[in-house]
Amino acid sequence: MSRRALILGTLLAAVGLGACYSLDPFLYSRERVDHYTLPAEGDTPEETVSPDRIEPVDLVVDAHVRLGAAYVKSAQQPPLGYVLYFHGICCNLDAHIARPKGLSNLGYDVLVFDYRGWGTSTDVEPTEQGLLEDSRAALAWLSARSGLPADRLVYYGRSFGTAVATQLAADKPPAALVLESPFSSVQGLVGDSSNMDLPASFLSEGAWDTEGRLRAMRGVPLLLLHGAEDDFVRPEFSERLYSVAHEPKRLVLVEGADHDDVPLRMGVDYAPTLADFLSGTRAWP
Repeated sequence: MSRRALILGTLLAAVGLGACYSLDPFLYSRERVDHYTLPAEGDTPEETVSPDRIEPVDLVVDAHVRLGAAYVKSAQQPPLGYVLYFHGICCNLDAHIARPKGLSNLGYDVLVFDYRGWGTSTDVEPTEQGLLEDSRAALAWLSARSGLPADRLVYYGRSFGTAVATQLAADKPPAALVLESPFSSVQGLVGDSSNMDLPASFLSEGAWDTEGRLRAMRGVPLLLLHGAEDDFVRPEFSERLYSVAHEPKRLVLVEGADHDDVPLRMGVDYAPTLADFLSGTRAWP
């Protein structure tokens, strides 16, 4: 069964149970652990780093919430730039460190963090507002570490993380925003998966309206990457977001790629695509 079919099954269950079954457990598919392994070795050389380049980080949001995080350093110092990375819905940091390691091997220092409720982060219920507070704390840490303001940093979101990254970008505009495999909003996800005219609020407390935020956002360079064969979050979502976003913007549909393997399928084109996009932004030295 495809993951898109799983969404449909969740929606049908919600309708059948009078919406007492929510889409939120799917959006926030958390996995708790009491410590991270933070593997230095990846599945490919591109996602493998030396252990000394991974630094565990403890982020303080407020008196009640702390976040597990990791800082992955580039082999070259100073780095080409600094990236705040927002991961997808499932699992915890150990499962999401591959992309940050890959970005570090391209010359960037990367901070990746677990949202509240994930991994070793404080076990409180995630909400859209709560994840914004988490993102602000991560941004504050990376700004202090790099000595740079938000408008000199890159936000990179993947899958569900694209919604979290865009939410922060609307609040604290970055030098550039990279969205890999994004969806438009919870409303768009519900409509695409079910073909049912249901309000998003019927199934989720969060709107996660990336489309609306991009429509209102100006002056933030946007790069959209999407697998042409993605049957979970279809490439039409990126095409829709591209159509409403303001310049400068670029859309790259990757032939043969699904929801999980965009960099792998891009191969040698991945690094120059990022470098070319970032070369015209404030993130570039």
